[in-house]
Amino acid sequence: MKNVRIVFIVSSIIGVVGLIFAAYWVFFGPDAMDLTGMTFFDLIRNEETLPLIIVPVVLIISGLAIRPLLRLIFPPSIKNAVTAPARVLKVWDTGVSINDNPQVGLLMEVTPSLASPFQVEAKTVVSRLNASLVQPGITAEVRFDEQKPKRLEIVSLNIDPQMTMDASDRMEELLDLRSKNLISEEEYQAKREEILKNL
Repeated sequence: MKNVRIVFIVSSIIGVVGLIFAAYWVFFGPDAMDLTGMTFFDLIRNEETLPLIIVPVVLIISGLAIRPLLRLIFPPSIKNAVTAPARVLKVWDTGVSINDNPQVGLLMEVTPSLASPFQVEAKTVVSRLNASLVQPGITAEVRFDEQKPKRLEIVSLNIDPQMTMDASDRMEELLDLRSKNLISEEEYQAKREEILKNL
């Protein structure tokens, strides 16, 4: 996420500097255009100045189009935010990736110390190496606006790498129980699907 922000900032600076330089060259350079007595419509009809009008318009439209992405890269800060623990109730894939890292949607139950617990949906980008560990039951630390609790940002997810080891151990134990005929095939399949679903 940090790399994306840096690339976006550098690209934006280069684009703005280039646009300013082009405008300066056309209007104040050695071959500056004479705009005396020209109206706005004359500027539009003039083939030389038309690109200088079109480029800013395209930049503005592009900025509005990628506004959701900008909010994802530069999330607005929450003033007077309250920090609280939370528990993940549901996880889903949003279909969005940043730097090959998936963005996941989370249904969370937040338990503030001085208010009633509440549920809220949030989105966050997680490392693709830890994506399988983000599952219902893990805890998190969040910051939210007391006036608008739905306005929330995730500070950290408490991901335990040991969870994958636990799943592997449970699967081996399940196989052992089946091989000793201590559980039926139906019970084995049901438990196996439950373990795989939680990965």
